[in-house]
Parts: sequence; C-alpha cells; structure tokens
Amino acid sequence: MNTKIHNLSLQGISGILFGIISILFIALINELINQYTSSSGVTSVLPISIFEILILASVILFVLIAYFLIVFTNKRRRKKTNLKGWESNAKKIRLIFFIQFIILISVSYVCIELGMLKLIIPLILLLYGICCIISNHYTNGFSKILGFFFALQSMLAMFFPEVQFLLLSVAFGGFHIIYAILSRKNLV
Repeated sequence: MNTKIHNLSLQGISGILFGIISILFIALINELINQYTSSSGVTSVLPISIFEILILASVILFVLIAYFLIVFTNKRRRKKTNLKGWESNAKKIRLIFFIQFIILISVSYVCIELGMLKLIIPLILLLYGICCIISNHYTNGFSKILGFFFALQSMLAMFFPEVQFLLLSVAFGGFHIIYAILSRKNLV
C-alpha cells in the first residue's frame, strides 16, 4: 500500500468544492465588513461586539463545513482503498493544520489587540502555506507547490493591502481548484 495514501485529500471533487466554498465564504465576510464600515448595510446597525460574534460564528461555520465536506467527499476514495478509521498520515496532517489554526487564532488576537488588522490575511496565507509545505511529506499531491504559492500570495497581501480579500479568495478558492484539477490523475 502506498504510504502516502490518506483519507484527507483536496484532490479531485473535494478540492474543487472546497475552493468554491472558500470563494463564497470570503465574499460573504468581505461584504459583511464592507457593509459594517460603510454604514449602509444591515450589519452597520450592529454593535461592534455583536458584529465580532457574527464574524467569529461565520468563521467557525466555514471551518466545520469545510472539514466535513473534505471528509465526506473523500468517503468513496476511502472505500475504494479500504481505509478504515483515520490513517496515520491523515492524523498527522490534521494535527499540523490544527496547530496552525491555534497559532493563527492566538496571533490574530494579538494583531487585533494591537490594531494591526491588515496583518491577519497575510498571516493566514503564510501559515497555511507553511502547513502545506510541511504536510507535503504525508501526501501524494503537490501540496509543497501549493504552499509556496500561498506564501507568495502572503507577500502580495502585505504589499497590496487594498486587495487582500481578493488575494485571499484567489489563494483559497482558485489555487485549491487548480490543485484539485491538476492532481486529479494522482487519485487512487
């Protein structure tokens, strides 16, 4: 059995669906923030604490939807390769990305407290890229290349803060869709 086969993958349909959901989520968050800051939308009448809770709830909902989407869309491939339960590579990949998520939440909180909100999106892109590079050892895809593109996108987001949401959408949406299509042939 190929030691790089695991039951979490963004190849094929799961990567395409993840990319589409990411684009929709980022567009939603961008719209909510634009409405709040322009004082012309539904969210503009909310107190800041309620608005922050709304954004946090949206992020948690996205993370849960994305996780279950990846697990359930990989179900057929798992049956085909007779993977039962969580294979060790999948456990390691989940641990890598869970640690990244905890670090991201902690550092984002510090950025918010210090008023450095423009650093959060580059940080998201950079940490995700680093995790893709680290997890490449446990995958049979090209996650190292995906990670380098995320790191480059992070640098662009630092230098062009006015288009950070567009860059985030291109990275999480477009890059994952391209990754899924290009690595479709590697599926077992």
